Amino acid sequence: MKGNNSGGFTLIETAIVISLLAVISFGIASFIMTSIQAWLLISQRDAVVGRSRTAMNRMVYELRRIKKPQNILTSEAAEVGFLDLDSQIVDFKQSGATLLRNADILATGLASPEGLRFTYLDATGEVTAVKQDMRSIRILLVLTSGTQLTTLESAARIRNLQ
Repeated sequence: MKGNNSGGFTLIETAIVISLLAVISFGIASFIMTSIQAWLLISQRDAVVGRSRTAMNRMVYELRRIKKPQNILTSEAAEVGFLDLDSQIVDFKQSGATLLRNADILATGLASPEGLRFTYLDATGEVTAVKQDMRSIRILLVLTSGTQLTTLESAARIRNLQ
């Protein structure tokens, strides 16, 4: 027959083990939460960059389809309208937080009010407001998503075909 020693755990030992497991679990949970937040941040950033690149590529492609500077119908800081090679009217502008191509939504989440800016340059790269002197158009696009801000800049050269 054995004595009082039954080989089990005392209440104090059990409380210490539970406390240690709680501390370790809290550390692991904090690590997992930080990892999830970082993943969400990167996912949002990738989505904004993808939308920005798609919109920018579309604008650059279409701006390169301007046959000559005289085909530019509107040349404002936040809007450009023109006739393309097929004599179709194309207009890019910002409406609130939306980038519009004619009446179609090209992108959402533009910074307001400075999410879309066009700069018109002459043959020497100087800013010009004279349509006949315009040789390229610089585009600045700023999109936001939550705390993410993405800025892209590109340019398109006008064909100047007569």
